[in-house]
Amino acid sequence: MMKKLILSTLLLFSNYTFADGLSASEQKEVQYIINLFKKNDSNAISNTIRYPLNREEPIPSIDNKAQMKQRFQQVFDHKLVQNIATSKLTQWESMGWRGIMLEQGTVWISNKQITAVNYSSDAEQQYKNQLILKQKNKLHLSLKNFKAPELQFKTAKFQVRVDEMQNGQYRYASWGKMQSQSQKPDLILNNGTVVMDGSGGNHHFVFKSGTFEYVVYRNILGTNETPDVTLEVNKKGKTILSQAGKLFQ
Repeated sequence: MMKKLILSTLLLFSNYTFADGLSASEQKEVQYIINLFKKNDSNAISNTIRYPLNREEPIPSIDNKAQMKQRFQQVFDHKLVQNIATSKLTQWESMGWRGIMLEQGTVWISNKQITAVNYSSDAEQQYKNQLILKQKNKLHLSLKNFKAPELQFKTAKFQVRVDEMQNGQYRYASWGKMQSQSQKPDLILNNGTVVMDGSGGNHHFVFKSGTFEYVVYRNILGTNETPDVTLEVNKKGKTILSQAGKLFQ
């Protein structure tokens, strides 16, 4: 941006290694984020985040700057701060309209905003384990054994939770919308699998029961009208139910 030619030249020939695949404007954007972490200014960093900032289930998302300031060190521990602050431009990669990522997606940025942090500190993992234990204590006895919760959602009629099991497969449990999860589920399906829908993060879980197939679509990318989740029930290949779902924790 030059002053465009000058700034481009400075970015290409400064003491920062040239980043193949990043345009001059993208290099400038990345360097802006790196400099914020070099200063370790939590207030300025909090201002660059695009909220809500999703966290690993069942940790609640961070919905605004006030929440970010309270949980800043839990998300951006010393290790991650240093990782970003000392990163080279060559460690960042442009992924087109999805933004720019650091080291296979540890951090994502777009338009000088941090859009995702796919890193979990020791403190955040401890918090996660506490929340999982709290969930298990409130669940019906038949559901207490699982590795990690994947998602919980409500549709117009149902309440559903999907959990990852110790064997790497998934379990589906559902109740009426207003029931408590301490009650025996109306339906439990085991041996579910997950399918990734492209590289944008969207994925779906598939559970089979005789001639029925239950599919839970997790819609991460989409428009403002796209629901968090779509529940679809198929019988012999024909869709007999499709309902939008809203996540809850």
